[in-house]
Amino acid sequence: MKIWTEKDCHEIIQSLKQNELWAIKTDTVFGIMAIMSKENETRINQLKQSPLDKRISIIVENKEYLKKCVEKLTLEKEQLIETKLPGKYTFIVKLNKDFCISKGFSRQDFGVRITTNEFLQSIIQETGPLLASSCNISGQSPCSNTTEIINQFENTPLNVVEGTVEDNTPSTIISIIDDIKIIRP
Repeated sequence: MKIWTEKDCHEIIQSLKQNELWAIKTDTVFGIMAIMSKENETRINQLKQSPLDKRISIIVENKEYLKKCVEKLTLEKEQLIETKLPGKYTFIVKLNKDFCISKGFSRQDFGVRITTNEFLQSIIQETGPLLASSCNISGQSPCSNTTEIINQFENTPLNVVEGTVEDNTPSTIISIIDDIKIIRP
């Protein structure tokens, strides 16, 4: 484990591109992140001691990028995304098949977020979509600062961007695959 600062942005981007795992704060909680790939989804679940088939959300650059990746949405669903993102919301959507296959996935349903964290936004602009799961060992509380991350993950290959999350409230999850349905308020 190595601790970095936001000043190390270039090195962090290069490391992510080499498929390394990172703990980076979002606008909600610290997340364990990696380049979007099926292999990295498995690696994150192993690190978290979660079931290997547990689905992990992605963070994309902006609404325009999301609209290019998602299957056709109704006007009502588009308006919901427009009003809630970026922000503390995760939308369960059906991504287009070609996009999913290009990332190594056979499934198309993903939780998708757009963060308001400017540092994380600058990284995603360079790396493309990142897998992101709350930074915690399965069954434990999400980490809200560097010390908690070290305590849970000290003997792991996880890299950490130093920091503290003030509001450790997870995002609201809304499924818009079929009907609009709040999964987690």
